Amino acid sequence: MTDTKLLLLLAFTEDDTKMASVRWSRFKRHLSRDAFSLEWVPVRLPYCDESSGILAKGIQEFKVLRHARGLARQLKQATDPNGRTTILASIPTLDPLYVGAMFRRLGGPNTELVLEVRDVYARPELCEYRSVRRHLEIFKEAILIRHADRFIFLTDEIKRRYGAYYPHLPAIRDGEVITNGYDPQEYGSAAATNGQPGLLDIGYFGSFYTSRNPELLFQTLSLLRHDDGQGFGLLRIHLWGAPGDYPLEAKIAEYGLHGTVVYHGVASHDQVIREYASTGVNLIITHKTGSSYALPGKLFEYIGAGRPIWAITDDQILRDFITRHDLGYLSSHDAGSIRQTLDTILHTHASRGRLPGVNRPADFEIGTLTRRLEKFLMNGSAG
Repeated sequence: MTDTKLLLLLAFTEDDTKMASVRWSRFKRHLSRDAFSLEWVPVRLPYCDESSGILAKGIQEFKVLRHARGLARQLKQATDPNGRTTILASIPTLDPLYVGAMFRRLGGPNTELVLEVRDVYARPELCEYRSVRRHLEIFKEAILIRHADRFIFLTDEIKRRYGAYYPHLPAIRDGEVITNGYDPQEYGSAAATNGQPGLLDIGYFGSFYTSRNPELLFQTLSLLRHDDGQGFGLLRIHLWGAPGDYPLEAKIAEYGLHGTVVYHGVASHDQVIREYASTGVNLIITHKTGSSYALPGKLFEYIGAGRPIWAITDDQILRDFITRHDLGYLSSHDAGSIRQTLDTILHTHASRGRLPGVNRPADFEIGTLTRRLEKFLMNGSAG
């Protein structure tokens, strides 16, 4: 039996539907029980609202520090003083790194801190926070990241960027890239056929916010209804997720899409994963401004379902991935491009009866990724 404890510090609970939680739930199921004993610890530190003044932010940061120290001490007391502990903190947010760095300082030579970087979230080019908060997050990251012994990155581009942000940390250069993946066991038997013969069901799974919304798609559907009523009648767009600040119901009415666009609301991961495999095509919509460093987590969910993928995106990393693995269809953030792709999908569907499935690249199967993760973790410095 192993004497190595893998302490997973994550900003989400184990049953959360966010991709970061799904990713580690899969790893947990497939990690060798002989290699690690795994404990999942959700970490959420006190939060200071963006609109708070400088003094309130300062006071809150002292509370964050005290809370992080207290949690790190509790976790330290619960570990075997003679055993080995690998702390794996996953960011964003910075909360798991905060606690992980405190634990690392308390842990001694039998403890190592592995930092997983899933996103570039506080840098100026992304503008996720206002200036003061952004600078504070970057400052805290720069202080805390020095306590990490080794690194895991979600993509090569994130690794490259962090190497540029922290050129004095060789552990970043030596870090491992372990991307998202799919678990074929989650999808059950072969995908069911469409409920109504002749209909093309397109599924979108994910929340809308800022420029990630279906506005251009809705405009295209409205034109299709006017130009090609027969083709329009064969479409059903199924939306799953939170509408956010996008006035979804009002837009469906404005463009006359009732009956064509069906909004199902928010559902559990177990429910939507069954829906992935029953569609004709699964849709990805990215932000118009793009993100040049990561692939959407749902891309790998769709790959696991084996259904073709339609991406409305100008993100080159996503376009290259779909083209390289022959996963489906691409449109730019342009109504003409979307219409052209939609006509192609409708024509192919009509001629074949159902769009053919796509091959699932073995490199992104969760078992393959877990073996890489195990090899990386077992080569650690703890002990």
